[in-house]
Amino acid sequence: MLRSLALSPDGGKLAALVENGRSGTIVVLSVPGLQRLGGVTLDGDRQFVDFQWASDERIVTELGFREGPLAAIQSTGELAVIDGNGSNLRYLLGQSGSDIRLGSRLGRRTHGEVFAHVVDPLIDQPNHVIVATESIGAGEHARAVLAKLDLRNSRLDELAVAPIAGAAHFVVDRQGRPRFVAVQVDAFIVRTWRRDEDGKDWIAIEAPGSNARAVPLALSEDGQAVFLESREFGPRSCLVRQPLAGGSAEKLACHDQVDLDGVITGFAHGGEPIAAVFEADRPQIVPLATGHRDLELLAMLREAFAGKALAIASQTRDGHRVLVFVKDDRTPGDYYLFDTRTRAADYLVAVGDWLDPDWMGERRPIRVAARDGAALHGWLTIPPGSDGRKLPLVVMPHGGPFGTRDGWAFDADAQMLATQGYGVLQVNFRGSDGYGALFEQQGRRAWGTRMIDDLSDAARWAVKQGHAEEGRLCIAGASYGGYAALMSAVREPALYRCVIAEAGVYDLKLWKRDVDFIDTERGKRYFDTGVAANDEEMQAQSPLTYIDQLVAPVLIIHGENDRRTPLTQAKALRKALDAKEHPYQWLVRPGEGHGFYREENLQARNRAMVDFLGKHLGPPASPSAD
Repeated sequence: MLRSLALSPDGGKLAALVENGRSGTIVVLSVPGLQRLGGVTLDGDRQFVDFQWASDERIVTELGFREGPLAAIQSTGELAVIDGNGSNLRYLLGQSGSDIRLGSRLGRRTHGEVFAHVVDPLIDQPNHVIVATESIGAGEHARAVLAKLDLRNSRLDELAVAPIAGAAHFVVDRQGRPRFVAVQVDAFIVRTWRRDEDGKDWIAIEAPGSNARAVPLALSEDGQAVFLESREFGPRSCLVRQPLAGGSAEKLACHDQVDLDGVITGFAHGGEPIAAVFEADRPQIVPLATGHRDLELLAMLREAFAGKALAIASQTRDGHRVLVFVKDDRTPGDYYLFDTRTRAADYLVAVGDWLDPDWMGERRPIRVAARDGAALHGWLTIPPGSDGRKLPLVVMPHGGPFGTRDGWAFDADAQMLATQGYGVLQVNFRGSDGYGALFEQQGRRAWGTRMIDDLSDAARWAVKQGHAEEGRLCIAGASYGGYAALMSAVREPALYRCVIAEAGVYDLKLWKRDVDFIDTERGKRYFDTGVAANDEEMQAQSPLTYIDQLVAPVLIIHGENDRRTPLTQAKALRKALDAKEHPYQWLVRPGEGHGFYREENLQARNRAMVDFLGKHLGPPASPSAD
């Protein structure tokens, strides 16, 4: 499956990152013509996390693996370089003595015991990139180091050290000098520092523990200001411009309901933001009143792709060619090559060209008032041809649960169920990303309380509004969503007719013992600050504590090799259900991790879900008459 495309700085080549099940491939194509020039594939379960053109003839990539399709790709912090024709993959630096297989096609070179990612590809310096590295094994005391990496011999020359430990995001100026760093302290807190161009000391730009959060995005093209995602002007983040020489920050774009979702920059490489992006309902592009030369071109693209979400995926050094990515609720997305001189956009490729958008369901934005008055945003996907009334409904909580949310974009599981005649309700409960500091903080250690209340309130809203037929609701989710599905059913036994729990957590104490991230300081902080602080909280927020209250039958789906939510969770649930002679179905597959990769297992999973829903919800909705 195509994951991303990127133009070379001179616009003569196009690199495509493709995910082939558990392994990753990078293919290089000519522009124009799209003739294959070469490509490399990793062995085993290795993935390319990301890649960047470091010059016209070099690509630098970060390596990792995916535990399963439900999990984000896990970086191993290793970097490799590929020639611009798609050949000669060479190891740069990473984990010395790592037991993670590199693959027989990857030649190992000198490196250190570090976890690294690229900060600036330095496209006009063919032999160097700027990276951030963190020493492995230093635990909570590890601080990120900004360094210049020589692509020929892996030499690192230190430029700066982050002021505190944590995942660091650096911003450098056009001369490669460190100017800003933001450090993720825990799941909820980010702190930021600035540095003068000729200075060596970091200066904090907000008080420790503050919710004001100001994350640096980019420097202005003239180097005189920084653009920030900041909560300086309210509880939700805005796009802000701050002069580097001092003076008041300028609020450029805000939304009264949601945080800043992203920016669109000027079309030349290294361009500054020219528009802000927000998503309360459908994505909204807000052009900035800066008079930037590329605003007219952006207006043309918005008109040409009206009704679509639009992003600039990459651009050439001079802005002559721009790779445009557009998507909507019925298609995973399409790439176009936009010539800024001729003003023509040529279609390149679709991410999911096998899908017919006419067969997909509409994703309608919804807003629900929670029991405490909080505004909840979400999505109702209706079956194709349906009027969206009196549907058999599947409530589908997202995974995570922090740092993510459901949006308007194409959702494969929601569409799979909608095409079978089921309505799908997805609500961004407390703790979801994008709705301000308070909304996010209210999810802290509230996995089984406020988050579940929000899901229940949304489900009852759907019945009251006539979207769902009372008595014909099931709940289905994966990862945290699997936890939320079971917890909702034990707390609301009269609301749901059935439960689909995939790769879920059901016993928090057992999970803390077995989960893959708990042996790291960051993992411990995440668990203690976000999930549960002690044994009493773990007991109170475990669905198995209340299993005697469960009425609905359960479909349990799990991968035997899942390390994020180990199989011990599914086995504990099965044992509890057996003890009370409660009806359930068991779908566990060997060789699968956090979600199913193999086509035959995915098909079995989808069939099992549809059959299970049909059995317990009755016949699906029929298309409405024209």
